[in-house]
Amino acid sequence: MLVPTCTDTLHGFNRVRFSAAARALENQCFVAIARTVGEAEWSAALDRNRGYAAVFGPIDRGFPEDGVIAHGALDAPQWIYADLDPARIARVREEGAVRNHRDWPRQGFPEPAVARFA
Repeated sequence: MLVPTCTDTLHGFNRVRFSAAARALENQCFVAIARTVGEAEWSAALDRNRGYAAVFGPIDRGFPEDGVIAHGALDAPQWIYADLDPARIARVREEGAVRNHRDWPRQGFPEPAVARFA
């Protein structure tokens, strides 16, 4: 999952960062945040952009204990790189300590109601 972001405060950046890490955890997937960098002279709403790029994975077996696979330096223009192996995701979904993804089909939720309009 790729999350492009443009935040002008660390409050905003941290909302994006924690939300992205949560999506990686609950969906047992990779999530990358890609942010805009530097002064935003072109925008009346932003002064400058804050944060860093990062890649998150599930906080489970075979992944870092904090779920952070890679991250850049705060407020610095740069590239970050991470090797993302889909087999690791498949393995954690089948054999991880938390098996939320594997159990989804068995939850027995009813089919969603279909709205009918006359």
